[in-house]
This record gives sequence, C-alpha cells and structure tokens, in this order.
Amino acid sequence: ETLIFAKSSSELVKNAIMKGEFDELRNIIPIMAIIMTIVTALTQLHVLNTGLAKFEALVVVPVYQTFYNAFAITGGLIFFQEYRAMSKKDTTMYSIGLMITLVGVNMLVQQRRKSVLPSHVE
Repeated sequence: ETLIFAKSSSELVKNAIMKGEFDELRNIIPIMAIIMTIVTALTQLHVLNTGLAKFEALVVVPVYQTFYNAFAITGGLIFFQEYRAMSKKDTTMYSIGLMITLVGVNMLVQQRRKSVLPSHVE
C-alpha cells in the first residue's frame, strides 16, 4: 500500500531531520519503506495504465480510485491499529459506507457494460 509506506517513510525522514539524528535512516527498515513506496507507486501506475489501455477511462478511473481509497483506508485502520479506537457505531458506519461505495461502482460497471455491448436485433 503506497500510502502506508509513504506515510511511514515521510515520518521517519521528518523525525530524523527534526531531531538531527540520521542514525535511524541507516537501519534497513526505513530504507525498505522508501523502496516499497517507490515500488508500489510504480506498480499502481502500471496497473492504471494497463487498465486505461484496455478499457474506457469512464470505467477504469472510478473503479481504480474507489479501490485505491477503500484499500488505503482499510489498510490504515489495520496498520495503525485505528480500529481499536472505533466504537460499534463507527465500525457499522464504515462498513455501510464501504458497501455503498462498492455497490455503486458495481452498478457503474454494469451500466457501462450494458451500453457497450451490442444489442441483439431479431
């Protein structure tokens, strides 16, 4: 997940600059976080470009953006353990929001698929 790696990398670099202690950046973990930020960003660009080459932008971009946001938010909840502070209401609302978003994107894809497929004339 690009956002998690980017957040981790930027926090490590920011803390090193603010404290003036760059020893932390000599550890393998910050280096791997920075490398993974670059790798995941390039992978996402490749996937997006492949999708745009094969399908309509009116379908690819909303689907890509929706899944990007859904996985970024869910990944952040898990990685930063924010779910621990969520009440039952928060969890319910998050789940409902995620489901509405996924159903909406599914409806968009189905609608575009129907309009692109040739109609059968008898």
